[in-house]
Parts: sequence; C-alpha cells; structure tokens
Amino acid sequence: MQVRACVVVLLGAMILTGCPSNESEETAKDMQVVVDVLDSGSTDQGKVDVDMPVDRVDTQPDADMQVVEDMADMSDMSEPLKCPDLPRCRRGYDYNDYCECVAPQDRGCENDSDCREGETCEVLPRSTGDRTVQVCVLDESTLTVEACPGLDTCQDNAGMLRAAAVSKIVTPQGFETATAEGLDGAYINFNPPLRKPELWNDCGYDGLCPGDDGYMMPDEGEGDGELQGMWIAGFSVGRAAQFCPEELIGCEGPECCVSKYAHDDLRVQIMVFEKGSTRVAFAVLDSVGYFHTYIDEIRRRVAEEADIDLLVMSSTHSHESPDTVGQWGPGTDAPVRTGRDRHYMKRIQDETVAGIKEAVANLAPATVEVAVIDVGEEGIKTLAMSDSRPPYIYDDNIPVVRVTDSMSGAPIGTMLSVGNHAEVLWSNNPYISSDYFHFVREYVSQGLDAVEENGEVRKPALAGLGGVTVMFAGAVGGLINPGHSSALDYADVEHREHGYAKADAVGQRIAMHILQQHNEGKFTLLEDTELRFATKRFLTPITNTLFLLAGFVINVFERDMYNAKHLGFVDFEPNFPHVMSQVAVVRLGPLSFFTAPGEVFPELLVGGYPGKPTAQNPVIGDVGEVRVSATCDINGLPPMNGEVGMFPCLVKADQENPPDWSLAPDPPYGYDLIPGEYPFFIGLGMDFLGYMVPSYDFEPNDAPGAHYEETNSASGEFVDDWLEGLNAVVNGLPE
Repeated sequence: MQVRACVVVLLGAMILTGCPSNESEETAKDMQVVVDVLDSGSTDQGKVDVDMPVDRVDTQPDADMQVVEDMADMSDMSEPLKCPDLPRCRRGYDYNDYCECVAPQDRGCENDSDCREGETCEVLPRSTGDRTVQVCVLDESTLTVEACPGLDTCQDNAGMLRAAAVSKIVTPQGFETATAEGLDGAYINFNPPLRKPELWNDCGYDGLCPGDDGYMMPDEGEGDGELQGMWIAGFSVGRAAQFCPEELIGCEGPECCVSKYAHDDLRVQIMVFEKGSTRVAFAVLDSVGYFHTYIDEIRRRVAEEADIDLLVMSSTHSHESPDTVGQWGPGTDAPVRTGRDRHYMKRIQDETVAGIKEAVANLAPATVEVAVIDVGEEGIKTLAMSDSRPPYIYDDNIPVVRVTDSMSGAPIGTMLSVGNHAEVLWSNNPYISSDYFHFVREYVSQGLDAVEENGEVRKPALAGLGGVTVMFAGAVGGLINPGHSSALDYADVEHREHGYAKADAVGQRIAMHILQQHNEGKFTLLEDTELRFATKRFLTPITNTLFLLAGFVINVFERDMYNAKHLGFVDFEPNFPHVMSQVAVVRLGPLSFFTAPGEVFPELLVGGYPGKPTAQNPVIGDVGEVRVSATCDINGLPPMNGEVGMFPCLVKADQENPPDWSLAPDPPYGYDLIPGEYPFFIGLGMDFLGYMVPSYDFEPNDAPGAHYEETNSASGEFVDDWLEGLNAVVNGLPE
C-alpha cells in the first residue's frame, strides 16, 4: 500500500462524496495520521532511497484534481452488471461487475437471508449512543480445530505413503502494454482511463495490433479505451508489464525470456501426499500474495473434482509478478482501479485445480528424505540477504524435503523454503518473472555445471535432484530483502547490481547448498511417514486505515469480510471489520510443515532478543554490516559511554525509536511450539495479510523510526491471533 496513493484517492473520494456526517473522533484521528505520513515526504517514482524499506516506493505527486477527474471518468463503471442468464449465487453472495459471485464486504443485513452460511443477522448496539445496527455475525466459537485422521473423509493413515508433484504454468496469456510516451522508466505516467490512446497500445489481450504479424481480428478489449494491462506488484503502483523484446526471446543467458509475455513462466507448484484415507495437497503460487477468499474458492472446486482433505496454499511473494491483490493497479500516484485482472485470476484458479487433479491421478509409492540446512553467516553474506528493520535477526534455515518413487527410484519432487523477499530484480524491472525462485527451481532440478579455471575443474558439477521443485517463501518480514547486499554464484563471482544476473547467482548459491548436502549423504531417510494434520480458521480485525480505505473506499481489494456494517468512509459498527484466515500444521513423521498467513518477522520464529534464548540457531545481528558496522557488545547492543564493541549489531547506535527490549517476548517462540525434529515453515500460507509485526514492537502508522511495516499489516492483534490459532492447532494434532 502506498501512503500517498491512498491519500490522493481518499481526497478525491471526499470531494466526490463528501465526508460522512457520522465520522467518529477515532476516524478523524486516523485521517490525521494519514495526512501526517503524507507530509513526511517522498522520493522519485521507481527510485528507492537507501534507507527506505523495499516494499515502499512513494511517487512524485501529480495534481490531486487530476486523480479526482480520472475517478469521475469511471463513475459509469460503478453500476453492477445484471446477470439474468446465470443461476443465483449461493446465500449471502451476489454478482459483481464481472458476473462473479462475491460476498458484499459490508455485512449489514435485514434478515438471515442476506447472510452467508454460518452467519446470522443480529441486532447489535452501536459503540456510541443508544442506536442499534443489524449485522451478519459469524460466531467465532464455531471455528474449531479440524484434524486428520478424525474427519469423516480421513478415518485412518494406514498403509504406504504415496505422493505426486505437478507444475502448472500460470503465465498471463496476453495483455496490453504502454507505449514509450506512456512510461516514466518502468512506470505508467498517467492515470487510466484517459482519452489518450497514444499512451498505450489498445490492441486487446493478444497484444496484436492491426498490421502486426499474426493479426487476425480484434479481440476482447481492443479499441475500448481501457488498458488491459498486467500490473507488476510489490513496489509502486502503475508498473505495467511490458513485452520482452524479440532479441531476448529464446537466447542464452539469465536475462533471456521464455516468451514475449514473461522472462520466465510463472507457475503453481504442487505436491500431494496420501497415506490411508488422509490426503494433503500443497500448492505454492508465483504471486505477491493470494487471499484466503480465493483459496477457499479453489477448495470448493477441488472438493467437487478431487478428493483432498486439506489444501495448504501459499505465495512466493514475488515482486515481479502480476497483481493478485489489487493494490498495485493502474495510476501514477494512486491505483484508480484494482490491479487484478479477472482473466488472469481465473487462469490461476483453473490451473491450480487442474494441477491438483493431475497429482491425485498420478500418486505413486513414495520415499522421503529431509534436511534442515543451516547456511549460517556465510549464507547471509552470499545470498543477497539483508534486514532493514531492527532487530536484525535472520532465520537462516533452509528446510529441504526430497520425494522419490519408492519402487523405481525416480524423482517426484523437492520441497524447500527460503526466508528472503523475491525482489532481486528490484523496482524497475518491466518483465513478468518469479524472480530468483525461477533460478533456484531450475538449478535444484537440473543441477550445476562444473566450474573450470585454467583448464582445471575448480568446483565439481553437482547433479540435480530432478522432478518438480516446490519452493515456498519463509520468514521474509522485518524486512528481510536483497536491497543492499550482494550474491555469489557457484563460481564465487560477486553480483551486486539488481537484475537477472544477480537473481541467477542467488539461484545457483541456494542450489549449491542443497545439492552439496544431498551429494554428501546428509539427508535423512524418513522411516516414520505417518501423515496427520490439524488446521483452524480464525477471525482477525482489519484496523489499518489504509487497508480499510483500499477495501471500502477505493474498492481495490476483494475478499470476504465479517461482523461489521460499513457506515461510510472508514467508519464501522459495532467494531472494525474482520477477515477469515487460517493456520495449519501437517506432520509427516518427524517432519512438520506449519503456516502463517503473512510476512513473518524471523524473531517470531527464532527469538534472538538481547539476553533471551533462541530457537533453531538463527543468525543474530547485521553480520553482513549492510546497515551498521560490527561495533556492538556480545548482546548485539551499542556499548554504553561511547565505547566500541566488536560484535554484529541488532540495532543502530543512533536508531530512532528503537524496540523496547524489556517488552520483547520470552520463549516459547514459533519453532519451539512445533513438534518433530524437522520444522518446515511456510510463509504467506493460507492467506496474505501483510507484515506480521511482533506485538511488543507494533506502533501506530505515525510512529517515528523504523515502523514502515505497520502500514502494511492488518493490525496489532494479527500476530497474537495467529499464535493463538497455532497453539490450538499444535494441541489438536492427532497422536
């Protein structure tokens, strides 16, 4: 979420609709916070300040009135389309502009028929005064732990373990692009829809204009005055994907493209395990994030077409993939409409469902090997990893699971998780990509060539593991990113500049760690492959003013909301709206997968606070000296009385508003809670709700110092709600 973007659109909305007469004092305070943040300044669009967190790239302001005019131009788009030829939506849902069944985010109601299954229409007192409000309410006590074996569909986990892995391509099959006149570097310099056709190629989803080779006839979107673009998510709004130039398509080298639509194919990577009547599917999507609402829609389709007891779905958090959330859409200062493309969202859903069905159809007896690779300080320094928010703490573990056919020995797939933002390509990359994940998957599967020097082999070739590489994002919050650090490739050549060569180097280096350990026999064969899981849905509030504006005023988000009536602007009764999220733990003998629905700060998993214990041997302090020199004491704190220490620092000596270490939590930490010998963390699992900021260090959006992450977090209650759910799930695991 871009602060200035939200405010500009907010000002436009206020001019068009007026401030609601019932705006509360708290809402006024929230608005002042937003205005104060706006007043704090900005940087040039697409250029990242050396001390600015990597997800936040503010833009130079255009005239606010231009955005208002652009929004006014869209007023005719606000009327919902009628869908008379389609069946009625299920209870509590209605058709949106695209004839998709969605639930109104406003949960106001007149009777139970307005509510979804499980909700009831209740008359509730408002937070102030003696008036009441009618709201569809979901009773949170009905959200209990579900576990297998134990459900009707999974009574046992006897017999042999079976598994299958599938990779499905979800690269967009077409989109429109901006012209050179419409771009400022990699970014749109206009707010569509504008009546300026020279700013983009209005040629439809196939991208073919009259006169182009292969042009047959106009397709959908052609000549309609709308930009059907793919909006690359993760940095500023308005980064429109461009076609790869012809000379880069099919050439050799890390910068070369697979097609005109993408540098490398985006994928959903799938692994399915089955034992007895218990079956679990894992799916990880090359996207910035994927809402729980969308995952549930896939679950509904899978339930009709395949027999799966639990779908664990997550995102790689690629900052070089199309916007699947909505907040990085077309615009200059602000997204004037959502960045999601309905055709692309449907493609993701269709391919994920098809991939799960294909995996189920190809289940084979399986053998599992596992390792948790501790890359240590050397790994942090060579894998383009840095931490932009104190305390500087890393979860440097790379859990790896290799699955093979136990009858033939053929590879099925490899699962791994890495805690670093997928944004090595950085903010000006114009091509769709899965970032360094593409290169990791390629090298883990295919292997690394030998490194030769002066005719002699300096490093041996490393055989690949074959099969499908299913790679997850780990603990990337806090903010673990490749912004100011370098990478070494397998030949030990350093790469500092953002781009495909550096992403390729990261891929080589991660693969090196995995392939070396496997070749040296350091993976452990699992004798116990008992498959069981527990999962729990939970509600958590959205108190972030910017998220509320995006969801209810700008309408760029689309997800199910709960237990609040929208009265206007960011005013709700009887309290803030809630969203449904989920947590799960899946055990395969001593191997334990566990999820969190956002960007987890590493310290939530490993600890590492001054004078407190740790879990899983994390790297503590800025060991790469990216932010601060190693001048701290043994606890990572700046010495008193101006003295100079010799240890890596947890915080800068001149850090504005540093964390209050006296409030930092004691153990148990995340890894302490998880049973089993081999923990495997899946970040952005089951949902995408932004940063998971430790409660002790969560401060309002106007807090001084390093508190950017709060502007992209659901609330200060988010982490506690997740931990409560995680504890319930761990305690609910079948014995």
